[in-house]
Amino acid sequence: MARHIARAVILLMAFSPLAAGAAIIYNSIPGPLPPNVPSLGFEANASSELGDLIQFAGSNRALTQVTLVMSDGALAANFPAFPGAGGPTWNHPLTLNLYNVDNSGLNPAPGTLIATRTQTFAIPWRPTADPTCANPAQWRAGDGICYSALAFTVTFDFTGTTVPNQIIYGLAFNTEHYGYAPIGAAGPYASLNLGLAQVPPSSGSNPFPDTAYWNSANAANYADGGIGGVGIFRRDTGWTPYSGAISFSTLDALGTYSAPTLSPLALLLLALGLPVVGLMKFR
Repeated sequence: MARHIARAVILLMAFSPLAAGAAIIYNSIPGPLPPNVPSLGFEANASSELGDLIQFAGSNRALTQVTLVMSDGALAANFPAFPGAGGPTWNHPLTLNLYNVDNSGLNPAPGTLIATRTQTFAIPWRPTADPTCANPAQWRAGDGICYSALAFTVTFDFTGTTVPNQIIYGLAFNTEHYGYAPIGAAGPYASLNLGLAQVPPSSGSNPFPDTAYWNSANAANYADGGIGGVGIFRRDTGWTPYSGAISFSTLDALGTYSAPTLSPLALLLLALGLPVVGLMKFR
């Protein structure tokens, strides 16, 4: 019997999934996420892309996911004909670009594209206004504070992407008048913003905390008044204390192995030293 039990233990170890998890190599998302955060609107600021130069922690560079904080100020009641107006969310495609850092010039610049992902996300409508707020157009959250928009997160799948120690990332999406392919029609995306953090990252670092990388069609938006170019994704200054609220995750040291699971009957048979062929189910 001891031999049978030992065999069962060995087999169970062989078929037990490893406790794989995520290792965060950069994180500037506040936790817990508040009802809303400071943000930059793409339509309001004539923007096509916004991001930052960041430095990753640790040595693992095999990305799995990238999560960003967004902020939406659109009310469903204001867009009754827009798809999704009758439900809790509306859909919009967002693109996240990851660039190498080009250090050949005076200042770091976006280099070659490492990877890009475009995914369509369900965007939550902002809650309805509360007339008891000092600004009756705002909504009141569970913390008792009134807000103009709602913070939420979106997560991009970057599985299979390996990054260097430093990158420049940029979020891009289209609005009525701006973006790399303006939509040309009004919609709730006019109130869709990229969420901003106000504190240093808890993992990884921001080597140039006063800078951001921005593509705006408005010269006045840039600290240099547009001298360095308008309508191109480039370095900008004067962003203290704000940076993009974003998190980058990799696989932990245990990897992602997922083993077959065993039914209770199979476990009993293993304990008795009997064959379990045909009784495994894979997940």
